[in-house]
Amino acid sequence: MALACVLLLAVGSHFAGHTLGALKNTIKQEFGISNSQYGVIQSSVAIVNTVLPVLGGIFVDAFGTIPGSILTTFLITFGNILVALSTSYKSLNMMILGRILYGIGSGTVVIVQETILSQWFRGRSFAAVVALMLTVSRLASFLAQATVVPIADAAGWYGYGFWFSASLCIFSFIVNLAYIGLLQKIGSSSVSCRKQIEVIKRKKSFSWKKLLFLPHSYWLIAAMELLLGGAWGSFLHINSELVKLRFGYNNAHAAATASVAQILPVFLMPFLGVCTDRLGKRTWMMIGSAVTMLVSMIVLGYTYLPPLLGMLIFSVSLSLGPVGMVSAVPVILPLSLVGTGMGLIKVCTNVGSVIFDIVAGVLQDHDAQKGYDGVIVFFIGISLLAVICGIILLVLDRSLYHGILDRSSREARRETKMANAIPLKQNNYNYIYGAVYAVLTVVSWVLFFHFVLFA
Repeated sequence: MALACVLLLAVGSHFAGHTLGALKNTIKQEFGISNSQYGVIQSSVAIVNTVLPVLGGIFVDAFGTIPGSILTTFLITFGNILVALSTSYKSLNMMILGRILYGIGSGTVVIVQETILSQWFRGRSFAAVVALMLTVSRLASFLAQATVVPIADAAGWYGYGFWFSASLCIFSFIVNLAYIGLLQKIGSSSVSCRKQIEVIKRKKSFSWKKLLFLPHSYWLIAAMELLLGGAWGSFLHINSELVKLRFGYNNAHAAATASVAQILPVFLMPFLGVCTDRLGKRTWMMIGSAVTMLVSMIVLGYTYLPPLLGMLIFSVSLSLGPVGMVSAVPVILPLSLVGTGMGLIKVCTNVGSVIFDIVAGVLQDHDAQKGYDGVIVFFIGISLLAVICGIILLVLDRSLYHGILDRSSREARRETKMANAIPLKQNNYNYIYGAVYAVLTVVSWVLFFHFVLFA
C-alpha cells in the first residue's frame, strides 16, 4: 500500500508536464506568442529547478521526506490551478507564474519519491522499484500527450485539458495525505516497521563538506543526465509540432504519433529494472540510450520513414537511460548523500532543459520555414556528446572503481561493504565540477530572463 501511494505521488505532476507540448500550436495562437516565447513558458518549469533540487535534496536529507512531500504536492497543485485559470484570461504572466510554482514542486517531488524508495528498498530490488516508479511516470506522460487534445476537442475548449491536469494534481495531493496517514497507522504494527518508519521520519544532520566526497563517476552520470535528460524533455515539448510540420499531420494525429515516444518505457522499464538488479550493466544502458537517441534524430530529420518509427526508437532511449542513471546513484553514494545526489542529478536535467528549450525555440524562429532542421542538428550534437560521456564513464568505472556500475545489485552491495568499490575520500575536483555547474546555471538564467524581458 505504501509503495502504491509513493508511485502515485507524482502522477498529476507528470501528466501536467506534457499537456502544454501537445497543445503547442493552440497555445501560440491563443496567446499570440512566438516559438521563443513558448520555449520560455516551457523552461519556466525548469528554471527554478536549476538550483532548487539541490536545496530540496539537502532538505530531504536533513528533515525527512514527510515535510518535503506535503510542500511539493501542494505547490504542484496550486501552480497547475493557476495555469488552468490563465487559459480563461489569456494571461501569459499568470501561466508563467503557475508553471514556476509547479516547477518548484515537480523538481523536488521526484527526489522525495526516490529517497523514500531508497529508504524502504535499499538493498532489496531498488532498481526494479525505481523502474516501476519511472513506468508510472511515463504512463502518465504518455496519457497526457495522447489524451489532452481529444479532451479539449470533446469539451469544445482547450482550457478543459488544463483543468483535467489540475484535477489529477489534486488527486496526487490527496494520495500524499493518505500515505502520511498510512505511516502513522502502521507505525505500531511491528518492530521492523517502526524502525523503518523512524528512518523515513527522522531529521538528519547535513554538512556542506559532504559534497566534496562526490566521486568522479557521479559527475559523469550528472553530465549524461544534463545532456540526455535535457534533450528528452525539450524534444517531448516540441515533437508533436515537429510531426505536424514535417509530415503534414493534423493536431490530433500528430499528438497521437508523438505520444508513442513515451510508450515503450511503460512496458520496458519494469523488465529493465529487474535486469539491472540481476545483471548490472548500467553504463551500457546509458551508452545505449545515447546511441538510440542519436539514431532517432537521424530517422526523424533525414529520412521519410514513418515518424512512428523514429518515435519508437526515441522511446527506447527513454527506457534505457533513466533506469541506468537513477539506479546508479545509490550504488556509488552512501544513504546520507542519496537525497543530495538525486537533487544534483535533477538540477542537471533542468539546466539542460532550460538551455535546450530556449535554443530550440530560437533555432526554429530563425529557420526560413519555421521548421525543425536546425533543431534536429542540435539534438544530434547533444546525442554525440552523450555517447562520448558514456564511453568515458565506462572506462573510468572499470579502471578506478572495479566496474561496480556494471555489477548486479548484490555484487555492488558486497563491494561497497568491503570498501573495495568507490572510496569515499575528499575529491578536490569537485570544486571544478561545481564551478562548471555554476556557469551553466548562470547561462540558463541569463537566457531565460533575456527572452522574458526582451522577446
